[in-house]
Amino acid sequence: MRYRIEYAGGRCCNFANSSKDLIAWLKLLKDEEITDIRKLYKSGVSDSVMETYQKYIDGGRKHG
Repeated sequence: MRYRIEYAGGRCCNFANSSKDLIAWLKLLKDEEITDIRKLYKSGVSDSVMETYQKYIDGGRKHG
């Protein structure tokens, strides 16, 4: 599964190829304000999964 991480007010983004990669990116981006995380499907449809990964965003800020 592929994910798109949007940050810096939607001006920047990174892609992750798995949930493991996504969590690694979230740790690297701990000082950025993540605005959305979208799961990308092969059909071109995307869903926000920000709530699912919020604990990794909040946890990175508490410990970083």
